[in-house]
Amino acid sequence: MSLSHSRPPISHDDLRAHTRDLWPVPGSGETLRRWSMMSAISAIDLPLAKLVEPHHDAAAILGDLGAPPPGAGEIWAVWASEPPTAVLTATQGTDGWRLSGVKAFCSGASLVTHALVTAETSDGSRLFSIEVGSGTQVGAAGPSWSGPGMSRCGTVTLDLHDVPAQPVGPAGAYVDRPGFWLGAIGIAACWLGGARGVAATLERGSARLDAHGRAHLGAVRSALDTTDLAFEAAADLVDRQALSTSQARRLALSLRGHTAGAVESVISHVGRATGPGPLAFDGAHAEHVADLQVFVRQHHAERDMEQLGSERADDV
Repeated sequence: MSLSHSRPPISHDDLRAHTRDLWPVPGSGETLRRWSMMSAISAIDLPLAKLVEPHHDAAAILGDLGAPPPGAGEIWAVWASEPPTAVLTATQGTDGWRLSGVKAFCSGASLVTHALVTAETSDGSRLFSIEVGSGTQVGAAGPSWSGPGMSRCGTVTLDLHDVPAQPVGPAGAYVDRPGFWLGAIGIAACWLGGARGVAATLERGSARLDAHGRAHLGAVRSALDTTDLAFEAAADLVDRQALSTSQARRLALSLRGHTAGAVESVISHVGRATGPGPLAFDGAHAEHVADLQVFVRQHHAERDMEQLGSERADDV
């Protein structure tokens, strides 16, 4: 028996509707509005948010590194995952930079027009921009996406052969900037929105809850309300103060860790309050939970907490 998804695949029109206008960048005075926009999409459609967020992250990255913004009609991705099993190499010749090798976790590869990708150079990892479809072969280098969570993102492994690329900033510049970590908070805003989407199932049935169910609902509201307050405080700090990279890193690690914990709490309390019914008979809810469980695994759990614990005490 095969299980069909409750929603159709994400289309170019879906993406264009949310990428036509550029969003405020972090630190512009409207950081909370940016994060709230990400959260709002995620509460309804996490795979769509997973493809929309990188376009606006790419715009912020290009601005940070002195490159032109996305052009009209362009849809950008950011593919920066670097597992040891997938290595992409950049070489410079007389005709410019070329990329060859394997890039994993490329979401939206069949939908976007451009991408920012990291590749290994003789000086270390460096960021490049490419036009998607220029010499790429999709899905030839790795296993196909099999799990139900986030399957609508069209995530594939790309096999690139001598693809022309433009460098964006010097080696190491992509990660060695406050904006890298502020972008990581944007991802956490998507997790928060996803948790609100899960909680909506419990909220809709709140009038029928018994005392134990109301206790679960109270725990869900507490987790979401405190996380909302944390984002508001973080956005205010980002807009008031030019954070150093170490300060932005600590803020991001703390807020992402808190948000990931809130997500896990919400999923657990909603499941315990409602039982198996919504996961078994409400396709949209079950799909949303599966999407969120995959998305939140971008948090590196104890590895991120170890990094946070290793930060200097005065990096605040």
